[in-house]
Amino acid sequence: MSTSNTYVLTLTTTIRYLSLTINFISLIIGTFGSIFNLVIFTAPQLRRNACVFYLLCANIFQLVSILFIVPTRMALDSFGSRLENESLIFCKIRYYLVLTLPELATYYLLLSTLDRYLATCESVRYRALSQLKFAHRLSALLLIVAFISNIYIPVFYTIYNGTCQVSTNEKYVLFVAAYTAIVVIIAPYILMFIFCVLTYVNMKRSKRRIEPGTNSHHQVSNVHTHSTATSHRFETHIIMIIVLQVLVSAILLSLRIGAYIYSALTMTKVKTIEERVAEGFALQLGVSLYYLNFAISFYVSTLTSKYFRDILHKRIVDCLRCHWH
Repeated sequence: MSTSNTYVLTLTTTIRYLSLTINFISLIIGTFGSIFNLVIFTAPQLRRNACVFYLLCANIFQLVSILFIVPTRMALDSFGSRLENESLIFCKIRYYLVLTLPELATYYLLLSTLDRYLATCESVRYRALSQLKFAHRLSALLLIVAFISNIYIPVFYTIYNGTCQVSTNEKYVLFVAAYTAIVVIIAPYILMFIFCVLTYVNMKRSKRRIEPGTNSHHQVSNVHTHSTATSHRFETHIIMIIVLQVLVSAILLSLRIGAYIYSALTMTKVKTIEERVAEGFALQLGVSLYYLNFAISFYVSTLTSKYFRDILHKRIVDCLRCHWH
């Protein structure tokens, strides 16, 4: 066997088993992690918080993405399923949901960073937007816009040469690649980073304003200071888990972004079989890591916060007590 054939076979075999392993891990730990997040985010003390509501919405769409997209991808990549490449309806619906569900999860996370910025602003007008009523309206609007804006997917996707893919029109291929890379991945994470920085600046200013004076002798002032400090600690916990999730997501998504951009820019280039296999390896691994990002959000963010660990522990204990009594 030639060196070229060995390279192709090794890379193809490796990505098949590696992708299956990552997807299986994502399915198992993602399901349990999302359920635990649901337990935390629906706790009574958090139900009136707009930021937590956005995180709850993000978690729901992460869970749906894991339960629908990951199994169908495993069936296609690892278990020889041909449904996607034989049923035009399933082809269009699957790719419509493959783009829309993760996009919603990402943008709800973006809204949580926006909410933290609004909640820490000096302006009363901006802080007024960090309310549950406004969060409900904005979440509903995002849901409608996402499903309508992605309606082009059922139009562009078709079964060509026995494969469910974008129409062979080069403009369509470039549009879908650019939309996925920029609108779904790059833009929201850039905005998340900006809002996280602005929130940090707002909190530093707020902390300087609420530092208790050394000469204060009024009990009311002390109570107010304690209440403000408690609120500040809660804000810190929320922001910490969001920032951690954004950082880990950006790292795990970097391969997919790079692979998509390379694939789009070189689509007209005549590639060797080794180049095509290497490109397919990067794309498939990038997609697997993309869904792993949704699966580990609970483990890399919520478990790093003692505040949320305590809520999870209390809710589980209360549930067990109710069950036994």
